[in-house]
Amino acid sequence: MSVAFEYLPNARDLGARDSLDREAALIRRAFELAADQPYGFTFDDLEQVEAYRTRRAGTSTLLECVASLTDGRRFHLAYVAAPHRPDWVTVTQLMTHEPPPATGADRVSPWIDDVAELNHTLGLPLIPPPPTPVILPLPARH
Repeated sequence: MSVAFEYLPNARDLGARDSLDREAALIRRAFELAADQPYGFTFDDLEQVEAYRTRRAGTSTLLECVASLTDGRRFHLAYVAAPHRPDWVTVTQLMTHEPPPATGADRVSPWIDDVAELNHTLGLPLIPPPPTPVILPLPARH
């Protein structure tokens, strides 16, 4: 079963807002396939998508995303969908602060890290930024 976004129902008629729906569908499918990987996680374990990028090559679609899980682990998922071929995903665990993988700029689009709307489309809760530390003045010396 392939869910390359051009083959999703009515995908060619969708507007810019609906591209998030297509990307969300690709991410969900990548997580379905990742559930069969040895790392042992599913879409229900997803805390947030940190960054993603997509590329079309002919009738194939490549989606990459960096995802944080609720247990603190981070993964890079590279998902490929093409008609008449089985979908597949490659899953790589990332270190806590490791940046998204770099590839040649001519091969793949740049990483998109403005993901609040995509995470909302995926139905994930809003994760507020960490609180700003309060710095109190030191007591005066006499």
